[in-house]
Amino acid sequence: MSDIRRRDLSFILMLVSLTTASCQVPVRGFTGDSVLLPCVYRGQDPLPGKVSAFWRDKDDNNVLDINQNVPDVLSANQRFKGRVESFPDEYHKGNFSIIMRNLQLSDSGVYDCDILHVDVKYQVRLTVSEKPAVKMTTPSSTTTSTATGPSGAAAVTLNSLLLTLLSVCLSLVFSS
Repeated sequence: MSDIRRRDLSFILMLVSLTTASCQVPVRGFTGDSVLLPCVYRGQDPLPGKVSAFWRDKDDNNVLDINQNVPDVLSANQRFKGRVESFPDEYHKGNFSIIMRNLQLSDSGVYDCDILHVDVKYQVRLTVSEKPAVKMTTPSSTTTSTATGPSGAAAVTLNSLLLTLLSVCLSLVFSS
């Protein structure tokens, strides 16, 4: 192959790599818990006023469509209805991350987030496992009991608070 053809081929490959971005992020969660699946645009090109982003699972099922800055929860696959939430106030900053609640083992797999107009695709590899048993001891006794983890309203509030805090931190990091 001549030097000119090699340079032409290199230039074409460089152009293709500049127009499409992709990365894969690992996320772990436990059955019954919630996780944040990140999708934050950090590119050089500014986002248009209204953006569309589409989340799909490993089987190409609709997880969440965001059409022109409006989340369309009604079009989600039945498996995800009522379990997925996004952050509409963050779309203009490029944050199209979602929270998936009440995780199930069958949720494990790769999720794609496609941001149109800037031709960016993110992949998140979600691994869901059973909650590990937690050993609990009481100060007044020497017996040990096994529980399936924290429960109750305080745990749910703490999980929600941590997810919100994580989202805000991601937004601040990626907006600067």
